[in-house]
Amino acid sequence: MRKRASAVFATLLLVGVAGALGGCSESKEVSFAGSEAKVVETTEVNQKTITQVTELSGTLEASERTQVAFEVAGRIVKLDREQGEKINQGDVLGKLDDTDYQLSLQRATTGVDQAKAALEKVQNGARAQEVEQAKLGLQRAQLNYEKAMEDQGKYEQLYQSGAVSKDTLDTMALKAELAERDLKNAEEGLSMIMEGARPEDKETTKSVYEQNLILKEQAEKTLQKTVLKSPVSGTIITKFASEGQLINPGTPIYEVGDVNQLKVILPVPDREIADWSIGDQVELKLYEDAKKGTVAQIYPATNQGTGTIGIEVKVDNQDRKWFVGQVVKATHEKKGAKGLFVPVSAVVSTGGKQPFVFLVKDQKAHKQLVEIGELVDNQLQILSGLTEGDIVVAKGADRLFDGDTLQTQTQSSPIPEAGGGSGK
Repeated sequence: MRKRASAVFATLLLVGVAGALGGCSESKEVSFAGSEAKVVETTEVNQKTITQVTELSGTLEASERTQVAFEVAGRIVKLDREQGEKINQGDVLGKLDDTDYQLSLQRATTGVDQAKAALEKVQNGARAQEVEQAKLGLQRAQLNYEKAMEDQGKYEQLYQSGAVSKDTLDTMALKAELAERDLKNAEEGLSMIMEGARPEDKETTKSVYEQNLILKEQAEKTLQKTVLKSPVSGTIITKFASEGQLINPGTPIYEVGDVNQLKVILPVPDREIADWSIGDQVELKLYEDAKKGTVAQIYPATNQGTGTIGIEVKVDNQDRKWFVGQVVKATHEKKGAKGLFVPVSAVVSTGGKQPFVFLVKDQKAHKQLVEIGELVDNQLQILSGLTEGDIVVAKGADRLFDGDTLQTQTQSSPIPEAGGGSGK
């Protein structure tokens, strides 16, 4: 307030000096107390309410809006919702070609079945037929081993008598060694079948099964994502894609918003932001149609490019007469405290001294120092020096001296209610 008053004071200084000099150029205007009466206009000092009126404009938007997109890539095969349609949360909006995703699910399902069979085998142990085959294999290995040992003994005797060569004896010894090894393998095989899989083998097989379950679940969810469903209820504001289009994950397909309630962001100069509060009423006008809006949010930062702060105003649009993208004019009134106001022409300031007015008492001009405040609609707020009901010179004060005799007349029109603001 004091900064604005200083600017006004500087203006008054220039006006006052010019007025004083102009008065000196005509001898009949330069007079001292006791000279003939000077004709002036007067006004009564009254209490008035300061009203800040701000006029701005902004573009209507949906109060809540979201862009809807597929989460997987593919070619669009269905997209039959259009702009302006009302939709509910969960409604199907589009569909992708899901052939590849169906195949992925089938592969994952097969993997689960195979892993499940392997897990059941290690958990349940060998079947009776497998145990019987292992026993028969052991018996055969035992007979082969006994026969190989018997043959080796015979060839030892033949070699001692010189009937066979050393190479033949070595061949028979190798057969006996192989038969012994087969017997040990058969014994171990039967032992493993009878005892079952080791704990670490069971744990590994179980992990493989669980991993295949996860892969199947992922394939199922990916397949579901080929169907686009609306995450919210509202109205389709924009359609960005069309059938046959190949899209990537996250590519916007629709924009959905709530148009039953609209909002407009007003760019308020940061110097005036103190005049705004959440819950304030704002008149919004679209051509000849007007509605009342409510301040819902005051943005926390100033736009560095414009020096303004965004004020979000919401307005009911149940009748749907207003549309997203239309430009509305907004009027905001903020009433402040009451104060004493006089016309700017009533205040005189010369030589950088404190401003003053001329009180009218007994048809005489009485100089009265004042402290000024805000300038509103060509009216100056008086912070001190005057009281309600005082009569002051409204026009002609720049030609007066303290003690001048006055011939007074009231102003031809009343001083208007104090008000003002910015128009954008």
